[in-house]
Amino acid sequence: MFSGIKRTPPETGRIMKSEILVTGGAGYIGSHAVKRLLKENYKVRVLDNFTTGRRQALENLKKYGNLEVLEVDLRDGEKVKSTLNAVSKNNVSAVMHFAGVLSVGESMQDPHKYFLNNLMGSVNLLEAMRIAGIKNIIFSSTCATYGNSRYLPIDEKHPQNPTNPYGESKLMVEKAIRWYSELFGLRHVIFRYFNVFGSDPDCDVGYSSLPPVHLVQSAVRGALGLSPFSVTCADNFDTRDGTPVRDYVDVVDLVDAHFRAVKYLEGGGTSDVFNLGTGKGFTVYEIIDQVEKTVGNKFDRNPGEIRRGEYAEVYANYDKAKAVLGWNPSTSLEEGINNLTRWFKKYPEGLEN
Repeated sequence: MFSGIKRTPPETGRIMKSEILVTGGAGYIGSHAVKRLLKENYKVRVLDNFTTGRRQALENLKKYGNLEVLEVDLRDGEKVKSTLNAVSKNNVSAVMHFAGVLSVGESMQDPHKYFLNNLMGSVNLLEAMRIAGIKNIIFSSTCATYGNSRYLPIDEKHPQNPTNPYGESKLMVEKAIRWYSELFGLRHVIFRYFNVFGSDPDCDVGYSSLPPVHLVQSAVRGALGLSPFSVTCADNFDTRDGTPVRDYVDVVDLVDAHFRAVKYLEGGGTSDVFNLGTGKGFTVYEIIDQVEKTVGNKFDRNPGEIRRGEYAEVYANYDKAKAVLGWNPSTSLEEGINNLTRWFKKYPEGLEN
């Protein structure tokens, strides 16, 4: 059990709220969520196996409040049960579940890794929550559960037909959560993310998974000369410039939705699922255009082949999150790329593990 991060007493006059457990809290999105929760005066306990998460991210955050870290692998069902049983005596309000693996391309090559980590790890967590009596979960799902779009923008009623094991593994977890809700009274918010980018404006936490597997992060690092990057993309999709269209949502906006979900569940909100996107799609070439404009370097562009499991166009209808949670993304593509550029300039090799 990792004990390098100790409890930090709250500042005088701050009223501590309940405790939130965050799986994968040392990772990219999870660490941003931890920061927001600490700044909102929640006690936070992170569960992470540190295969991709960064201990330094959590060290950078302990100044904000009451943070503890447990080194736990969700694939170890007995360890997860004993850990949650031990912490259930505290006032645990909810679990934010970010832990998992997330590359579409890798999932086509190694589906076993995706079903083991995403599905079995999540089922172990759900069973441990049941035994410990922890009733609320906020789950990090994906728009990849929808597969090819039948209509645009995609709302939460869109059919779910994944085209890759990554999306399938997340859909299976969604179904498991619904069964635990029906059978054992688990209350849940499921968020289906569209493409996440950006970074903490304060540069306390950011993107440290190298080499990067996401377009915006890869392009920014390439433009800064930090990592090899070439624009090789299929340009024969039925889109405005022939390249795939995706919806890019900033990570700070994303975690704002998670904070709102905590308040929603604490206030008695019913279990539900929400898209998190901006309602606007950008092509690959449009992303490259903005990175070139922000960073100042130019890329050659070469046509490539359509990857297995890849779809042409997807962007979100997020009206439901706006109506129910009061969530509205506000960070522009340009601002998010600027934050990411500042992050990589400060931490060119990412944070230490």
